[in-house]
Amino acid sequence: MYIFMKGLSRCFVGILTLGLLGSGCFFFPARNTPSNLYVELYSEADYLQYIGEYRAAVEKYEQAFKIRPRSTKIIDVRFPALFTYSIAFCYAKLAETEGNVSLYTKAEAAIMESYQTVILPYHQAHILYLWGYILFKQERYEEASAKFKSISVPRWLQHGPRAQLRWDSSYALGKAYLELGDEAAARQAFRQLDSQIDTFLQNGGWIRSVGSDILYALGKAYLELGDEAAARRVFTMREARFYTHPEVNHPHVGDEVLYAFGKAYLELGDETTARRVFTQLEELINTFPHPWYPYVRKEVLYGLGKAYLQMGDEAAARRVFAQLEELIKTYLQDGWPYVGIEILYGLGKTYLELGDEAAARQAFTRLLKHYPKTTHKTEVKRLLKKM
Repeated sequence: MYIFMKGLSRCFVGILTLGLLGSGCFFFPARNTPSNLYVELYSEADYLQYIGEYRAAVEKYEQAFKIRPRSTKIIDVRFPALFTYSIAFCYAKLAETEGNVSLYTKAEAAIMESYQTVILPYHQAHILYLWGYILFKQERYEEASAKFKSISVPRWLQHGPRAQLRWDSSYALGKAYLELGDEAAARQAFRQLDSQIDTFLQNGGWIRSVGSDILYALGKAYLELGDEAAARRVFTMREARFYTHPEVNHPHVGDEVLYAFGKAYLELGDETTARRVFTQLEELINTFPHPWYPYVRKEVLYGLGKAYLQMGDEAAARRVFAQLEELIKTYLQDGWPYVGIEILYGLGKTYLELGDEAAARQAFTRLLKHYPKTTHKTEVKRLLKKM
């Protein structure tokens, strides 16, 4: 789903599909001076991986691996581990995006090689996580759970900003147990994750450091286990991430919590309950039409409209999008620059799918006017020209 790079540390963190949250490995390049060709190949491979061109990335990684700098220092054993980890990651993503499950075999071979050459515990933990994910995707849940259970995150990384790997591992273990039909073990794993996050916050951790994805996944898992009370508590915690000034006179409305509930039920296949929750959400929105936090409301309205379209209710979707349009109009009239690139782009694309070119044109025009440097600029201009 998403991969992003972080500066010179060469850290990449990927959020993988099917409910498993994945973390990339933290490796650092070797210190010996590489050749220009090696640097070129390696940099190109990294970029190709970043933009999702995984097959081309694998080819470049393998070419770079053949001419990689050699060193007599044993600490550089982690260097080949980086290559094979990256290759395994790309093969796993290829299998996922192309639907070719045979590529998981190649991914597994690469991650096994990476594990054999890694020596640092923290890197080992990331490799075990990816290995478990690859096994999970092959429906080898017993083996996957064993990998997730064997992950040992160093103490110095259990409570700081890099605690995500520990949380992801607990969540993945719970998902593996669910697939094995062991609800008791799954519940224990999810409660362990809950406790880890709670400890992080009690020790002074910032709620916004806890990813909204992991909190949503945990809440959804509780719903899958029939524990609505636990899900509500987690979704409420997740909602708090979106508010920067939670003063008494700026109350949380709770629309983000209801939206998370409805979205989770819809993804779990319970459309009846999802519709009931979404109806409650609309009633709440109508009760509080002018929230203190309009930037949260616009995200909720957009998601709600898309959910109605997923359920085949175009009339409800258009009703919600009309409210979103009014909110956007207010945003722009009041001089607030942040409407959201993805909101305007998504609205434009959605209107095109609905055959409403006038509304699509308005959304795209606003996007280009207020975000002239958007990465969607070329495509949006092309779409406008076709209208």
